[in-house]
This record gives sequence, structure tokens and C-alpha cells, in this order.
Amino acid sequence: MTIYELLEKKKKRRKPFENSEEYDFYIRNKELLLKIPRYSFLYNMENNEFDIMRSNIVIYSILSKQAIEKEIFFLSKKHDINSKTGLASFLNSLKEKIIDLPYLQHDKTRVYIPIFSLPLNIIYAKEPQKLLYYPYNLLTEEYKETTIDCFDTYRADLYDSLFTKLIKISTNGQEIAYFHYDTNTVYVVNNQGRLDNKIVLFDRFIKKVYDNHMVERLKVVMDAYFQNSRSNFVESLFEQQFISEKIYLILKKGNYRNEK
Repeated sequence: MTIYELLEKKKKRRKPFENSEEYDFYIRNKELLLKIPRYSFLYNMENNEFDIMRSNIVIYSILSKQAIEKEIFFLSKKHDINSKTGLASFLNSLKEKIIDLPYLQHDKTRVYIPIFSLPLNIIYAKEPQKLLYYPYNLLTEEYKETTIDCFDTYRADLYDSLFTKLIKISTNGQEIAYFHYDTNTVYVVNNQGRLDNKIVLFDRFIKKVYDNHMVERLKVVMDAYFQNSRSNFVESLFEQQFISEKIYLILKKGNYRNEK
């Protein structure tokens, strides 16, 4: 058994992820995933919280695409986009309408639809009037073949965005550590946007959870993790009060592997 499997097995009881807003959002909208063949594999992910977070990025993409297109067509009837002042007014009005949509900041562009390439996102964010004319108007309905693998394209940056509730902790250049307050778990993501490991915090033997200054304390832990030092990692987990003395002693004495 690995250190991480033990921490998962002995984790303190917590609010089930099934009761979270993210899970509810996934269940209510997962049918949208079936509209795009390359993402249909995410349809049945009820038992994996990280894959639900990934799925929600795709779902948000589809919903944002629909919302932006709806506003574009509505506002185009109220503004003369063929005139300089009318186009400026159209763009400002659209900006106000989509201000609450989640996005990823990428190369000075707000990526609202990560299932699309950066050039297409530039059109949606900066030149939306083009979507009223051929060939971009075809994207309203015919876009399945235009989608990309957002995790390959935007990689781990996707999780450091408004598409998730994850908080970036630190990186070693090849992997990035993100923390989720609701699950009390650190997710270690590689540069391809895939999960490499997860570290569940707070075991059942901790009497009182100390959850102040989480980011600062987790940086200490992840520094040790990225150094590939089993002993330093275990020590930092205990010193930063993420594991109990009982689990600490078990890890010190037992042959639990520091493998992912």
C-alpha cells in the first residue's frame, strides 16, 4: 500500500462530494457531454470527483458557447454593427452580458470555450461579429468536428481558472499541485492536464481540524513532495497538522511506499 492509499483509506469523515454544487451541476448537465463524441467518455464519472471537475470544464464550455451566441444574435438586432460606433456599442454590450461567464486567461485572451482552439476563442472574445457571417455562423450548430482536446491544448492551466474551485499551490515545472477546500484534497496534475496523484488531508484520528492558512502550509508539504523525499514529506504532513500522530507513527514504522 502507498502513503496516498493509506491517507485515502483513513480519511476523516467529511461532507460527501455528492452533496456539492459541482456534483449537482454535473448531474444536471452531463447529457451535454454526449453531444461531442470526443468527450462522451466523461458521461459516467459519478464516482470520481476529479473527473467530475474535468467534465464540468467541458460542460461550462458548451453552456458558455450557447450563451455567447445567443447574446450575439440578440444584440446584433439592436446595434448597427456595420458602423464603427454601432460595432463599438455592440462589443461593449456583449462584454457586459458575458461578464459572469467562467474563463481561462491565456495569452491576453479570455478563453470562454476551451473545447475550441485559441484562434476561435479570439473570435468569440474579440471579434464576435464574425459569428454572424459565413463560415463562422456554422459553428452555432455544426461544431462537433471543430472541438479540440482542451486538456492537451490548455493543459494544467485549465484548473487555474474560473472553470474550477481549485487553488494553485505550487509546481516543480512538470507537475502542478492544486487544492480543493471542499474535498480537503491536493490534486497533482501533470503538464498534459491529467491527474498524476491525489493527497487526501486530515485523517479520522485528528480530533480537531486546523484549517487556517491552508495555502501557506500546503506549500511546505508540496515542496517536500516535489523533492521526492519520503521522510521529509511525511514529516511535513505531520508538522503542518495534516495527519494525526497515529498516522504519522504508522507511516514512520510501516513500509508504505512513496509511489503515485
